[in-house]
Amino acid sequence: MQHRRGRGLAPINLDRATAEGRTCSFGGCTRAVSSRGFCTGHYQQQSKGQPLTPLRKKRGQGAVQDMVRRGIIECRRCGEHKPVSEYSKLNASGVARPYCKPCNAEHVRLNNYKVTKEFIDLLLRFQRGNCAVCGDAHTGGRAMAVDHDHACCPGQGSCGNCVRGLVCDTCNRFGLGWYEGLRPELRTFDLLNKYLADPPVKRLRAELALLDE
Repeated sequence: MQHRRGRGLAPINLDRATAEGRTCSFGGCTRAVSSRGFCTGHYQQQSKGQPLTPLRKKRGQGAVQDMVRRGIIECRRCGEHKPVSEYSKLNASGVARPYCKPCNAEHVRLNNYKVTKEFIDLLLRFQRGNCAVCGDAHTGGRAMAVDHDHACCPGQGSCGNCVRGLVCDTCNRFGLGWYEGLRPELRTFDLLNKYLADPPVKRLRAELALLDE
């Protein structure tokens, strides 16, 4: 870096914590301190507002290839050994994702929508296992989509505050997406208007707030 910027080469001033050989302040973690008393992994957990949990050991490439040959892969999140069929494909080359399908769904929801598995499970029970728009029962196949207000957060991600409810794939792709694109005077469907005016997440959070008082 010094050479590329045309600077004279000089000794690098190492981070004092690392130079002193300090380890991560999370109990049981022996990795070197990276920032604010934590290693890189635990600092990332803290900065994302996630609960601090033990980090899994990195797997060597040989171990991964051996698991793929045997058709059984260890999920990097839950630690369970599951068949390759229990993992979604990472890309067109057929490489399996590091998380099994349930854990990958949880990973995506936490990163994209800032909601935990516990909150999703609670919300699903609050909705009595049904789509928040059409009311169809969730049969346990494909997970229902997390709907959020695109006026707050355009695109796929959400800040977490604008999450509205769990909806089936049909309502998510062909109902809400189309309906919210209409001019206000054309939005005359009572079912969708009721959902948008009083989404289940709003009601659930209101009830949880009362319990905390």
